[in-house]
Amino acid sequence: MLLSAEAPCKINRELRVGARRADGYHEILSRFSSVDFADRLEVEDAPGLELSCAGLAVPCGESNLVWRAARMLAEWLGIRPRARIHLEKRVPAGAGLGGGSADAAVALVLLSRLWGSAVAWDDLAGIAAGIGSDVPFFLFGGEADVSGRGERVAPREDAPQAGLLLWIPPFSIATADVYAAFARRTGGASRLPDRLEIETTRNFLGPNDLASAVLEVRREMEAYLHTASQAAGEFTISGSGCAVVLRGVDAEGERLLAESHPEATLRRVRTLSRGEYRRRTTL
Repeated sequence: MLLSAEAPCKINRELRVGARRADGYHEILSRFSSVDFADRLEVEDAPGLELSCAGLAVPCGESNLVWRAARMLAEWLGIRPRARIHLEKRVPAGAGLGGGSADAAVALVLLSRLWGSAVAWDDLAGIAAGIGSDVPFFLFGGEADVSGRGERVAPREDAPQAGLLLWIPPFSIATADVYAAFARRTGGASRLPDRLEIETTRNFLGPNDLASAVLEVRREMEAYLHTASQAAGEFTISGSGCAVVLRGVDAEGERLLAESHPEATLRRVRTLSRGEYRRRTTL
């Protein structure tokens, strides 16, 4: 039996970061939105566990979150992991778009079907949280408020579809490096606001508390953000990565971005409703 699905990534419309917890993670409050930029996974029966990858270069061994998802699900079910998994990688790693987390979540869903196991939703979410902080969101998709270290997901009603531009530099940024820089800057004692700024303004995009830390880790981002300010009405860094999310970019603005940094990738995307996300991921 061969099963396949897309794994759409996300943007952070706003990201607020609080104090460091006893477990080393920081409390966050964020608004995630799924967009129509996706990896693709296929799974089928096999004598053992195999993972192959195509497209963008990513590790295909135990460090890949898809591999980890397969092993953790099989362990939870009390079975040997038997599956051939193929990952078509399109979403770059280290961009703040959650591509690896999306892959892991979709792998959990596909493998639970391949192995004929009706895993309760709460149990699947618990496994997802053990794989990585952002993974539980991708069991829901659409738009959601995300808190805790990222494992608490509160789905929201679908917002009107928004057209956006992703501007992705040709390098990745490690999440651990950004949070380490953030902790140095704040002493680990920053406070979360009571609510997100986008709830009280007409802006689609709000602040990213990690932006200064991202700039500390990758000084090249300063030039990208300066150009973004000339091309878009709204822009922000997504998560802890290198991708810049822009809204309201016309053809002239897009030309400015392309000419100023020809090494970067421009991609028009749109937000996905939860229903469309579920159809694409077969949730």
